[in-house]
Amino acid sequence: MNIRPGLTANLAAHPISRTVVVLFIVLTIYPVLFVLNTSFKSTAEFFVNVWGLPKNVHAINYPKAWLDAHIGEYFLNSSIVVGISVLFIVIFGAMAGYALARLHVPFASGIMFLILSTTMLPSESAIMPLYIMMSRLHMIGELHSLIIPYIGWGLPMTVFIFRSFFRTLPEELLEAARVDGCNETKTFYRITVPLMLPAIATCAIFNFVSFWGELLWGSIALSTSPLKTIPMGVIAFKSQFATDWGPLSAAICLVLIPLVAMFLFVQKYFVQGLTGGAVKG
Repeated sequence: MNIRPGLTANLAAHPISRTVVVLFIVLTIYPVLFVLNTSFKSTAEFFVNVWGLPKNVHAINYPKAWLDAHIGEYFLNSSIVVGISVLFIVIFGAMAGYALARLHVPFASGIMFLILSTTMLPSESAIMPLYIMMSRLHMIGELHSLIIPYIGWGLPMTVFIFRSFFRTLPEELLEAARVDGCNETKTFYRITVPLMLPAIATCAIFNFVSFWGELLWGSIALSTSPLKTIPMGVIAFKSQFATDWGPLSAAICLVLIPLVAMFLFVQKYFVQGLTGGAVKG
């Protein structure tokens, strides 16, 4: 029996690709499981048996991290900053993407290129001028000193995703709405918004993950303020309790909860956004 060379290569590639995928999953999940396991240990038990399961479950590590290390306060600050930022990014990005895709804006492609060009520069290059500008406006040290830059940093890619999504919508659908008497505003809110869930989920998750763990600008903007976000709180916790690995791991687990919960909540629409019109150019 003759077997085609291409078929043989494909059969041989399957075990290799599966092995690579399994290895990637293990390398991704193991650190999370290690931190979760450590969060239920005492510090003494951690040093005695780093890799083993806890003999006595120390659930007290979570209240200690939440209250004693003020992780609950930092959690609230991050929730406010990231929640408001993502909300405005999605609203402004959707309206800008719709305008560039459907309103026949002159040089729309050039405008989109200029918007995306801002993402080609490293974010560190904007730190100094941004700090000078916001300090002169007396905005340093407050939560809005994080919200406004986050909105600016998240908009370029969000506009691109929404514009790509709106370009995949059938023109006949929008024309039918206009024939029924809808202006552009009503067409946007009544026709396109119900179809935007995959694009919204994609943009919301990407921006939420990016800003929930953002540390560089947060540590600069809030350097003179008692306010802290989650990443700053975890670092301060580690400095205060340098060897208290159980509560520190519990604090890290608390940081991960919103990320996991949000992805589980919108994973259906997120996958649709990745495989459907939300990322088609």
